Amino acid sequence: MDYRRRPSGKKKRKLRKQFVVFVTVTAVIVIAIALGLALLLNFLVGNAPPDEPDNNIISDEPEETPEPVPTEIPSAFIHIPNPQAIEGTRPSDFGLQTTMMFNDIPIEEYTRRTQISFGDDKHYTDVEGIITFRGNIFRDTASYGSLGPYINGELEIAWETALPEIIEPDNPDRAWAGLGWTGQPLIAKWSDETKAGMNILPEKKDKIDLKEVIFGTMGGTIYFLDLDDGRATRERIRERWPFRGAGALDPRGYPLFYVGAGNDTVEGLGQNLIYSLTDTIELFNYGQGDTFRRRNRHAFGGSTIVHALTDSITYASESNVIYQFTLNTHYDPLSGTVSVSPTEMLRWRYSTRRLREAYGESMTVQSTLTPQYGFESSPVFWREYMYIADNAGYLFCININTFEVIWMCDLPDDINASPVLELDEINGRAYIYIGHNALFSRSRNGNTANVRFYKIDAITGEKIWITTGNRCISRNGTGGINATAVLGKNSLNDLVIIPYANVVNESGHSRGTFLTAYDKITGHEVWTSNFGGQCLSSPVDVYDNSGRGYIVFATAAYTNNAAERVGGFVHLVDGRTGERIASVTLQGNIEASPVVYDNMIVIGTLDQIIYGIRIS
Repeated sequence: MDYRRRPSGKKKRKLRKQFVVFVTVTAVIVIAIALGLALLLNFLVGNAPPDEPDNNIISDEPEETPEPVPTEIPSAFIHIPNPQAIEGTRPSDFGLQTTMMFNDIPIEEYTRRTQISFGDDKHYTDVEGIITFRGNIFRDTASYGSLGPYINGELEIAWETALPEIIEPDNPDRAWAGLGWTGQPLIAKWSDETKAGMNILPEKKDKIDLKEVIFGTMGGTIYFLDLDDGRATRERIRERWPFRGAGALDPRGYPLFYVGAGNDTVEGLGQNLIYSLTDTIELFNYGQGDTFRRRNRHAFGGSTIVHALTDSITYASESNVIYQFTLNTHYDPLSGTVSVSPTEMLRWRYSTRRLREAYGESMTVQSTLTPQYGFESSPVFWREYMYIADNAGYLFCININTFEVIWMCDLPDDINASPVLELDEINGRAYIYIGHNALFSRSRNGNTANVRFYKIDAITGEKIWITTGNRCISRNGTGGINATAVLGKNSLNDLVIIPYANVVNESGHSRGTFLTAYDKITGHEVWTSNFGGQCLSSPVDVYDNSGRGYIVFATAAYTNNAAERVGGFVHLVDGRTGERIASVTLQGNIEASPVVYDNMIVIGTLDQIIYGIRIS
């Protein structure tokens, strides 16, 4: 539709009179010129602007409003390219060899039937709470909600619950009990519809705003507790294996719980499990006795991520096998039933020049000074890529639709920490933050290694910066960086924060555990605080309503005797300065990582107790 106004009738009459006079005066002009002028004048009249409207006249006819034309605003973001290797990060640089099987048949190439993409957004679930290790697919948060308008800077034990179960040792070192590394609990506030179909105890089922704490212990038991008081919300699940890593809940809000055995025991080989949370019955398990593995261990310490749109799981195990399969989930909230029937099972494994030299044809290395197969960390997912670190010191970027390894980055030692992903959409880049521990790179005599923290280009695998780090001693396998980093937000947006455990001086004398903040852009140290003791626990960033950031950090006293009962400590730290604001002492050594919901911390100890600690 043409929305231009036509000339008024009054204007047209005036123009005709002028035209007649003009023609009379110029009658002597050649008719051809007159016709030309007439055509020119007619053109000018047809495009003349309308008269100014009389604002005192009220018309009964509504004016037609021109359809607005949107103004194109340049985007402030630059598209982040897909990953690609550069010299020094090509898989061939490390002598990578891979093998795949699909439904137990060896294959050379693979293309997934239904393509997976997690997109560019770290948003993973609408479930209120923390449902996987470090909260989402970027592994960058273990807190939910807010501390409120402000805090007084105090920590108070609100409740404690005993975890009495023990699994007898498969070696003389120690029995399995309590919460170990990584040991992060999960917290979920279920929808009323989902909660109605669950076997929650009657006294808890009708509670408004029930928030359920779910975790497995190294004593082989899965617990369900009320966040407010630490009391049971349903009956425990008793199993044959220790649970060491964090479990996971389904991002779609389905009543499904994913958790893996942390080790083999005298009662059986470890396996990865899926439970129904309508009746707490096992629905499926995998990985037990898998002859495809390259490591003589059945352990599943990583935390599961589910791709909701394709109803699929891609999981990296400590046995060196990555599994991918379709769940075929059926959930009926009206009847309170849920089932899975997995199909399309892909298994992928790898070796490198370094690992072949260490293992040969064996599945067991002879020394802890040797790199090992397997993945203990939890992977990051972005678009169709998985970032996963292994026990041989490699960080992989893998296309999970084809299982092509895009690039590899070589760190000098075992990596137990999970990678943390950051997107820089202003500059069109993406980064991984990660560190390693002190295991096979340590000196033969002093048992120490120089441990460093890295910022890595997630597109190319190139190291952006490397800290000078700290010399750490390996005591009971805990030296260096075993924790996952805090990626600061709000008032801490320029910082990345990581602990170093068992720091020593050049003479090998203990200096304690250092919590260090680095500038994300430069890698320069901003602050360091010494908390003494040792640390496997991952720190957690929490914020008040104004965005002021604090760090919840757990440490333990050091002892040469692994069986000796020692104290654990939970600290509240100013995220800008590293200043210790408050501390509380717990019973037992702490290896597990905390989780925070609003102002309530939940953390367990090796002394078979889990605590609720209120921040006020």
